[in-house]
Amino acid sequence: MSKYYLIMDIGGTKTTGALFTEDGKPVDDYVYVVKSQTYKGEEAVYQNTRSALDHVIEHFQVNMDDVLGIGVGGPGPLDVKRGVIIYSPMMGWRNFPVVDRLRQDFGKPVIMDNDGNLGALAEQRCGEGKGLDNVLYMTVSTGCGGGAVLNGQIYHGRTDGAAEFGHMSINPEGPQCPCGGRGCLELYASGTAMNRRMRADMEAGKQSGAFAEAGYDPEKLDGGCLTRAAEAGDAYALDFYRQEGYYLGCGLANLFNLFDPDVFVLGGGVTKAKKFFHDEMMKQLNQRTVMHVTEDRIRYSVLNDRVVLYGAYYLIKEYLEKGK
Repeated sequence: MSKYYLIMDIGGTKTTGALFTEDGKPVDDYVYVVKSQTYKGEEAVYQNTRSALDHVIEHFQVNMDDVLGIGVGGPGPLDVKRGVIIYSPMMGWRNFPVVDRLRQDFGKPVIMDNDGNLGALAEQRCGEGKGLDNVLYMTVSTGCGGGAVLNGQIYHGRTDGAAEFGHMSINPEGPQCPCGGRGCLELYASGTAMNRRMRADMEAGKQSGAFAEAGYDPEKLDGGCLTRAAEAGDAYALDFYRQEGYYLGCGLANLFNLFDPDVFVLGGGVTKAKKFFHDEMMKQLNQRTVMHVTEDRIRYSVLNDRVVLYGAYYLIKEYLEKGK
């Protein structure tokens, strides 16, 4: 009789559910995605979250006796041991016991970790860092979330606050960040930061095919417009991506000097335009590192949108195997 794991990724924009086989494959390559009900109150958000698993169970008509456990990727900051989301403003969750609630509702073992940590775990177990001991991971999308697997295990730090790479300052005199710091990497390099910078440039009267495609409407301007303009040789777009490479290179240099990882894996939507920023990123990286970083130590995720799901699979599988 086949056994399965229920897997979930709770995000600020979308929540994703899947059924994984024992050997780590999404059944029928099927992933269910539902829009996260952010800012609607903690209970509404939770019920929407659990509905993703309900849908997967119903879709496959799976018998819960055949489900071994549930692995969850969640937003930080969180308490891994207690399975509690400490604070998530978008969710309305403060000290919210996600793991206990899911255990009660589904009657199965549940374990949760930060989505960035699970990204790193997935890349080290089955992705671009497979078989290597020390793998760092960062997603460059809405924000810049990170994770670290050191000596083959997720590194949490004392308070589960390790690997917040997006909140590493690359400009101490830079703008204030909601985290309390100044000049954080995600204020410069994230997709959100890029959109903000493009809109400011458009309003300042700069010219680009990206702006024309959006009809000079700030609400329609996004990374897709920028990438298509870069593909067409647009000078503004190409320079913009060189600047993105500069910021990423500065950030990665700090992390290589600190950790000297076997590989650093980059994921997230912004990396789809890697050909426009990679060379500048490597140039800045190697201008700032003590030891030279070869090209093969910077890799791009192929798991991408599913990286947290794969990480959550390994999390629950190994948790149950260890009997902890």
